[in-house]
Amino acid sequence: MSGAKTCRQCGTEVALTRLERVQGENAGIRVEIEGLPAYACTRGHRRFLAPDFPLRLIERLLQIDGAFAGPHAVKKGLIRKHYHCPDCGGELTGESSTHASTRHSIEIHQSAPFDVALTVPLFRCASCERDLLHPPEEVRGALMEAAGNAFRAANVPPG
Repeated sequence: MSGAKTCRQCGTEVALTRLERVQGENAGIRVEIEGLPAYACTRGHRRFLAPDFPLRLIERLLQIDGAFAGPHAVKKGLIRKHYHCPDCGGELTGESSTHASTRHSIEIHQSAPFDVALTVPLFRCASCERDLLHPPEEVRGALMEAAGNAFRAANVPPG
């Protein structure tokens, strides 16, 4: 029995490859991955290095030092929620034209390092002129969706 891995869709042998650029976006959060390791067959079918690879990648993105470090807008209101500045309490009326960006090299499952760039929209407080991230739970949810959109765009199915 050979140790060769085979494609789950067509049964042909797969080889380790690196995807040039994979990107996805959700709620203004953009995830760009360069050099994502994956298995691919000659017919173009792709799969992750391991079934839990996408989950580990998302967990790793959420743990990146400083990527989503404060200050965050807070949501207030019982029925109609509004964003507010945590410092001056001013209501945030819209997102600014600025974004916070970070780029990191990541390894998962002893893969070769690959680069991940994250871009997050910011609020601008009109009162104190601070730039603020969305609340952490919104950032986490949008980041997971953006990563999922990147995987779907690259035609890498889950599992």
